[in-house]
Order: sequence, then structure tokens, then C-alpha cells
Amino acid sequence: MKQRNRNQMNWQLTRERFHIADYRPPAPLRDEREIGAILSDILQTEPPAEQPPPMALVERWGLITGEQIAKHTAPSSLRNGVLSVYADHPGWLTEIRRLPKEHLLKKVMSIPGIPEITDIRFLLDPSIRTWKNRT
Repeated sequence: MKQRNRNQMNWQLTRERFHIADYRPPAPLRDEREIGAILSDILQTEPPAEQPPPMALVERWGLITGEQIAKHTAPSSLRNGVLSVYADHPGWLTEIRRLPKEHLLKKVMSIPGIPEITDIRFLLDPSIRTWKNRT
């Protein structure tokens, strides 16, 4: 209790000396930690790993999207219930994005043995380079 009164008196003196209007003292400073300790705490929480799409989904992809679109798109990975689908060209990426997601999700979830998929992301395949480096 004496420490609390001493801190309060020190704050009153500091307020008067430096003309501070706030009646409450600032929050105490936190203990300093090394950046390595902070980063190790952050990096210990790994994001869930990506899983390959179920084989039943890959085999039925042509039935779900249609044969023409299936030639240029493919399910890539599954993470946290989100299915990533890669397209091999920006034009085909636009074409598959035109399909209603809800309709695709219903078709995907009708396949037996598929884990729950809540969303679909359409991406351009990063392994295909469509832009040439200009020098």
C-alpha cells in the first residue's frame, strides 16, 4: 500500500512540474524482450498445412465445371475448408470465375467422402509464366 501511495505522490509531483493535465499516470512500461523470443512465439503457431485435393474431386472435375473449362483449370489444394483452383491462362481464370460459386460448391459437396469445403478460390497457376520479362 505504501508503494502505491508513493507512486501516486510521484505522479502528482511530475504533473505539477511538467504541467500535465491528465490526473491518471500512464500505464507502466512492459518488460523488454529480445526480438528472437518474440519471433519464436509468433512462428510457433504454424498455419494449417495445405492438403492436396481429394482424388474423387480431381477425377470428377470435368463433370463439375464442364469439359472445356476442366481442360484449363484444376483443383490445387485444400486448406481450412477453402479449395484453391488454378487456371492456366487469365482468360480461363475469368471464365471459371463467371460460374456461380454456390452451384460449384453444391456439386463438389455432393461427391461422397469429400471433407467439408466452404469456399473456392480461383487463382492463376503460378508455375505458368504468361508475361515475358522486358529489359
